[in-house]
Amino acid sequence: MDHTQITPVVVARATEQLRQERETFDQAKQHEGRWFVLRLVMGYAAVILLAAIMVVASYILFNAATFPTAVVTAAGAALFVDVLGLLVAVWKIALNPNFYARLGPVTTVSLPEVQPENESVVSAGAGDKPDSRSG
Repeated sequence: MDHTQITPVVVARATEQLRQERETFDQAKQHEGRWFVLRLVMGYAAVILLAAIMVVASYILFNAATFPTAVVTAAGAALFVDVLGLLVAVWKIALNPNFYARLGPVTTVSLPEVQPENESVVSAGAGDKPDSRSG
């Protein structure tokens, strides 16, 4: 029966693998934090930009007589397109719950199953020993 032995190389390899997995998790956590800040800033900026565009375009549309026809047309188009575009962008990047990955454990290190040398002797002597009286 071949039993895996814990050697210094196995321990060093498992330690290094665990260190790399911890760094990978920490990096993913840091990236997730940065994406959260970016989504938050983008959401606030979108609200401010949306309000600014609505105020300027509404002012132009309500005072259409004082502006040339091309400016009034552009303000109407900007109001429609920018509001729609900002809403789509905010939904796709800032509010979409499936946009970012969920953090989870990445550790795959498992200790090898090691049985002490004397355990195999004890289990063999318990009842697996051939009966000397039978033959």
